[in-house]
Amino acid sequence: MKNNWKKVSSALLVLAASASLNAASPVANVNPGEKEMKTNTPGIVVQGEKVLVNHLNLEGEKVTLKVYDEDNRLLYIKKFDQSPVVEMAFNFESAYEGTYSVVLKDGDVTYSATVAVL
Repeated sequence: MKNNWKKVSSALLVLAASASLNAASPVANVNPGEKEMKTNTPGIVVQGEKVLVNHLNLEGEKVTLKVYDEDNRLLYIKKFDQSPVVEMAFNFESAYEGTYSVVLKDGDVTYSATVAVL
């Protein structure tokens, strides 16, 4: 039984480490007036050159989803009013080379992820 417990805990540590390596990274200069910026959240996941957004909005707050390029130019915006679930997928595989930021704002809290296209 102790051996199994060690194997399970080791597997969880490896899983946690690999998840943090693939997690979202901070966005610089998106909106300096924001109260709070959260990164490494399960709501925005970067998988290679794809970004998956899955955000639960049970309070029915206004949620805004934006995509910026590396020059901080707004490329995409979508507003969700009273939507309990915000789901979106972005595929940057055929995008121009550069760094793109996906930013989700829910009230005073902002979640973000960046993806580099080579």
